[in-house]
Amino acid sequence: MAIFGREILGNSVVDRTGAVMGSLVDLSFDLNTGLISELLVEVNASINASALPFEHTGNTVKIPGTAVARIAENIHLNV
Repeated sequence: MAIFGREILGNSVVDRTGAVMGSLVDLSFDLNTGLISELLVEVNASINASALPFEHTGNTVKIPGTAVARIAENIHLNV
């Protein structure tokens, strides 16, 4: 089933344990493969973005597309 990017903006992003990290604010696609190349996630205020293993600016982190396990009601990461 095809999913349009705008349909998942604002959805929760959860880590491999199911804990909510934050919400999706933007995403990028590889134009050659059509796969997600990067997610921009605004992390919850209770999470220290600098403690995460991702590049960040303020409370927004860049998560590589390879960290996405699946997309359903939430965006599930494999990290």
